[in-house]
Amino acid sequence: MTLERRRTLATLASLVLVWEVVGRLGLVADGALPSLSAIAASLVQSWAVYPPHLAATLSAAGTGFVLGNAVAIVLALAFALVPVLQRVTSTLLVTLFCLPIVVVAPILGIAYHSDWPKIILAALAVFFPTMISTLVGLRTVPPGAVEVVRASGGGRLRAVALVRLRHALPDLLAGLQVAAPAAMLGALLGEFLGGRRGLGVYLLGSMGRAEPATLWAIGLVAAGISAAAYGLLGLVRRSLGAHDVQPIADPTDSGAGAAARPAARVLLALTGVVVLLGAWYAFVGSTGLPTTVMNTPLDVWHNLVSGENAARTRESLLPALGGSLLAAVVGSLAGIAVAWLLAVALTLVPAAARVTMPFAFLSQTMPIIALVPLIALLFGRGTLTVVVVTISVTFFPALVTIQQGLAKAPQGQLDVLRSVDASRWTTLRLVTIPNATPYLLASVRLAAPRALVGVLLAEQFVTGTGLGGLLGASRGYLDYRMMWVITAVVAVVAVLTYAAAEGAERVVQRRRA
Repeated sequence: MTLERRRTLATLASLVLVWEVVGRLGLVADGALPSLSAIAASLVQSWAVYPPHLAATLSAAGTGFVLGNAVAIVLALAFALVPVLQRVTSTLLVTLFCLPIVVVAPILGIAYHSDWPKIILAALAVFFPTMISTLVGLRTVPPGAVEVVRASGGGRLRAVALVRLRHALPDLLAGLQVAAPAAMLGALLGEFLGGRRGLGVYLLGSMGRAEPATLWAIGLVAAGISAAAYGLLGLVRRSLGAHDVQPIADPTDSGAGAAARPAARVLLALTGVVVLLGAWYAFVGSTGLPTTVMNTPLDVWHNLVSGENAARTRESLLPALGGSLLAAVVGSLAGIAVAWLLAVALTLVPAAARVTMPFAFLSQTMPIIALVPLIALLFGRGTLTVVVVTISVTFFPALVTIQQGLAKAPQGQLDVLRSVDASRWTTLRLVTIPNATPYLLASVRLAAPRALVGVLLAEQFVTGTGLGGLLGASRGYLDYRMMWVITAVVAVVAVLTYAAAEGAERVVQRRRA
């Protein structure tokens, strides 16, 4: 056993021991953090209840995983073969990427029955990690390999089949690995809409009872399933000789689009809006439900801006929106700040990363929907819980993104500083940190949708305040009008935030070029 593994195991054993002692003594929030032995006892005592719930959740998550990844791979191949397809659908893709699935869930619950809302939510959760990773792999093939195929008379399709797909395999597997825990999140969130079976149903039913050990047991079971799927796909990836890849990509990044003339960019943007609106109308039409239930874009505009009840709608919406945005900004900035400081510290002390990162990865395997009630147990049912949940969902993606930037400092500049015996801190300050600035901005861009997910989940299921609370109340009152307005407003806010961060990122990159 290597020294790093011994250190990791020793750290894990220490954490288990501390958790057990703290839990037994009831030192955290009057027993809100039970001991591991109490959690295990609860799991053993109620294990007979788990099999039907596990079967329901795994069925929905597995089906959504297969469907979402199949669509993602097909679209990635289509975009690689015909790049203009991505450019004309970029607005729709960014909207789907930024729109938190927690606001989509009630709409899907109205539109579809049986297990389909859970399956679709799981598919939406896995779609982007796989599509983006696969597209990165398809587009980063060494040019010489493609030229060999072309020189032998092969076309674009043959180059994809013989070269690009094989080269993209490590990135595809990495996307699948990240998508596995996301499928659990989608399925659990769908189960929060209602139903008879599923871990989400069991978790929601247990939230009202004063049984912290039961909540922790359900959460850890969900985390264990996600971690097992993540680890299994990781073993498959390593068995095929694929190295670790954590690509950072943008669903709107289409290469030539950025260099197009202003008129062409405007035309592409207008085309993208038309495609988005067309997809919205197509979705509403596919349900077969009346527009009083499934609102069109014109219905949302009427209800929010021009209708006779629009002023009343805004009176309810705007205060809730302000509170949710404040929590999202505070939580995301705090999460990114903590990620930045930890990434810098791990760069200064590389040995610490080998001990820290496995636990950071493990923390991300627990679906956030299962984490929310546990955080509420520890921090209460106030604003602090909303902020902590937001930090938890933004911290890890920001950490991985920033670490990539810190690791990609120009080797020539590093060699110059080493030749004059510059200290590690001096090297970090003069070269490494400036080089990571675009990645810091990228972390802001990626954090915006996640921050809204955390805020809306905590508000809807814990505090009952903000947009999340308003969304939950609207669903309870069958106020479809307000549900659609909230969905549209959250989508617009998320996309605008994403676009602003992307614009700042491009400005920094141009200045560095």
